[in-house]
Amino acid sequence: MKIFAVLFTCFFLMSCGGKDASSPGNEYGLSTKNQVVWWQLADATNIIPGLNHDVTAQYVAAFIWEPLNGTNSHTNELVEGMASLPEISADHLTYTYTLKPNARFSDGKPITGDDVVFTFKTTMNPFQVETSSLKNYLNPLDSISFVGGDKMKIAFHMKEPYFQNEYVLSGGYVKILPKHIFDPENLTDQMDWSEIKSGKPKNKDVFQKQAAWFASGEHARDPKYLVGSGAYLFEEWKTNQHISLKLNPNYWGKEIPWSEAYPERIILKTITDYNAAATAIKAKDIDLIDNISGPVFMSIDTMKQPYIKKDTVYYNAKSMLQWNNDHPIFSDKKVRWAMGHLIDRDLIIKEIIKGIARPLNAAINFTNPWHDASLPGPKFDPARAKALLAEAGWTDSDGDGYLDKVINGKKTPFEFTFMNISGNETMKQATLVISEQLKKVGIKADITAFEWSIFVENTRTHKFDAAISNTGGNATEDDPFQQFHSSQAANKGFNTFSFKNAEVDKLLEMNRVEFDKAKRGEYMKRFQQIVHEEQPVTFLWSTPARMIYLKRFENVEYFTQRPCLNVPFWIVKGSGITPKAGAPSTVMAPAAMQPS
Repeated sequence: MKIFAVLFTCFFLMSCGGKDASSPGNEYGLSTKNQVVWWQLADATNIIPGLNHDVTAQYVAAFIWEPLNGTNSHTNELVEGMASLPEISADHLTYTYTLKPNARFSDGKPITGDDVVFTFKTTMNPFQVETSSLKNYLNPLDSISFVGGDKMKIAFHMKEPYFQNEYVLSGGYVKILPKHIFDPENLTDQMDWSEIKSGKPKNKDVFQKQAAWFASGEHARDPKYLVGSGAYLFEEWKTNQHISLKLNPNYWGKEIPWSEAYPERIILKTITDYNAAATAIKAKDIDLIDNISGPVFMSIDTMKQPYIKKDTVYYNAKSMLQWNNDHPIFSDKKVRWAMGHLIDRDLIIKEIIKGIARPLNAAINFTNPWHDASLPGPKFDPARAKALLAEAGWTDSDGDGYLDKVINGKKTPFEFTFMNISGNETMKQATLVISEQLKKVGIKADITAFEWSIFVENTRTHKFDAAISNTGGNATEDDPFQQFHSSQAANKGFNTFSFKNAEVDKLLEMNRVEFDKAKRGEYMKRFQQIVHEEQPVTFLWSTPARMIYLKRFENVEYFTQRPCLNVPFWIVKGSGITPKAGAPSTVMAPAAMQPS
């Protein structure tokens, strides 16, 4: 939920890296240039909050825009930000925030309740499809009002309680956008809360016009629209090369704890090949890799490159094979179980991921308090898989070596395509191993790969047979509603595998309005049991964040929320910068989370 002007010339690629011939080197001859060049596997799609659905875009957005509150990265507890911590009514239906009078956007405009109301109306606009993943979290929100007419004191009125309301309203799910930039015609002023909630506004044209303008894509790269309240300013975006951000010299929140920002520039550099990324950090052309394949991680020898630091940190990450449950082949849970029995996870973890992963059997990760460790995963058992397939009616009726079945009156071969992300060698190698095993029992599985934005679009519109993917969740309690509730299978929701189960829906709905942790634990245990029984996806493993960075930084800490580090906290050795009193470096996280 949280994370955090120099002219660029044609020599950018030479000058943006970790090495700088014009700067005196520190330890190991490393540069003292006060910037962080951070590797990204894929370019961002759209960095504007609410419209950003990929990791790179979300990282960038977190530097430019802020939510109402900040987060203590050590404890994951909310702290004051542009607004006070909320006053919460006894019935959990009213959350009242007071905005800081000195809070400003980067263009100098003060942040008021008008900006807050605009942001939430825009997100909840029923015609704004791109924000659908946030709407399910905001569904309990009924309206927002100004207390006593004061636009600096805002009350959120909920129609029903939700145990994560405080985090959803102010902890990073929704980042506050400037109304004067993104609503120049004041269209949201004409959008009544009752019509937003009904989904059927009378003045439909206004809602549609506002949704179309906001999501048009015209604003995603234009600096005049990329105005936020965060510690960094948008500087430059070169497609499939880099996104550059520069420190905001007039950042309003400099004195707020957990808002520290020391690097003058953060550059997110796209390199679409793992091996090329490893070569770049060895050459000191980039400073940081936060998540790379196991083999490439292991290939970097810190004895030969003593200026490089490597670490691993487990967080709430899941790798899984999504079976499109609406696909004629995968609509039968016996088939889905059979597929699980044909995946040799132990072999893949050992040979492809080089042991840097833990098997995962449940819908909730082992880093989460509700994880059910008693659930067994589908063991690699081809004989059991063959039996299940036979029970489901799959046989080799024509002796061609491949299974087939009559579905809806038509002979259908057991043939499908795995969809991967371009450049992700681990996924590619894993599906190659799996497809070979499937072939031995008469299943033909092709493999295709798409660049990230297309992969996301295909999964969210269910245009795939099977897809291997990675997902993350909260560092504390997960709310699986977004991924497993049947309502999220529509409108580009994140139930991309089209899983629909009435009991799961009910459990997820009860979980959201329950404030008794013990009861939530019971709901989540039963939820995991049902998902295990139905196998809408095959959970594979959980991998840690694999940190690789140049030893030219200090004040480096790890956290349990991805990306498991906070780059604005980093200080270049020899820069003469010292952390502020009470800053993260003086309030250390548990030893197990620190760089070794």
